[in-house]
Amino acid sequence: MNSGVWEEVGFAKLWNEWCRTTDTTHLSPAEAFCIFYHLKSNPSVILCQCSCYVAEDQQYQWLEKVFGSCTRKNTQVTILTCRHVTDYKTSESTGSLPAPFLKALKTQNFKDPACCSLLEQPNIVHDLPAAVLSYCQVWKIPAILYLCYTDVMKLDLITVEAFKPILSSRSLKSLVKNIPQSTEILKKLMTTNEVQSNIYT
Repeated sequence: MNSGVWEEVGFAKLWNEWCRTTDTTHLSPAEAFCIFYHLKSNPSVILCQCSCYVAEDQQYQWLEKVFGSCTRKNTQVTILTCRHVTDYKTSESTGSLPAPFLKALKTQNFKDPACCSLLEQPNIVHDLPAAVLSYCQVWKIPAILYLCYTDVMKLDLITVEAFKPILSSRSLKSLVKNIPQSTEILKKLMTTNEVQSNIYT
């Protein structure tokens, strides 16, 4: 992350069958699986980069730790994640879909328009992104999840470009002052998770 724009304010560690640390007492930020930053120009904007699998039995505790450290009042959450296009359920052949493409899912309290079409049934969201969205729905926190369906297994430039429309949203447009640099900004907002192929903020 650009230290001139973002400042690291904390980090967290996890231990499960996918994420193991040998030294859990003296964990450095470079070894942390979840790193938290705030925007220097607006410290109320918090970014969480989570680069490992959070097991189902750890998700609630993780969410309580994250949301317990900040006020829920006037909080708005944006979640970025991706899945392989073969996970997308449609009557069409997935081979004919113009991957990558975005779908959105939002909580009842999120009133702003989505930057893409909403995710259709019977498609579902998985893992930590789903847990974050569910938590926000229960606690009436406005939240929107953007799910990018891609045909690659690791985050690449084309997949990052698919997220560009969300930079014009009300909650994120303040992060982008120079549109030509928006791809670089998106790349910094995201990390690759090889286990789940997910990216989170």
